[in-house]
Amino acid sequence: LVPLEYPEEFKSLKNLFRPCASLRLFLPTLLPNENAIMYMDSDVIFLRPLEEFWSFFAKMDDQQAAAGVSFVPGYNKRPQV
Repeated sequence: LVPLEYPEEFKSLKNLFRPCASLRLFLPTLLPNENAIMYMDSDVIFLRPLEEFWSFFAKMDDQQAAAGVSFVPGYNKRPQV
């Protein structure tokens, strides 16, 4: 395991979000020796092998990114500042 800390220039975000919600934004900076990172929330269920999903990323170059969200009507929770 690697201890994760907010990058110094983003310490102000620490009070806006819970660490699990915002540290993922900095994973490429926090894990510079990794050539790929996949972050999934704890409530994600894979219905196919994870390797199959991962294979899509092998087709991407360093100028591409991917994200997925699910739409939940009426959910618009925003952090308290």
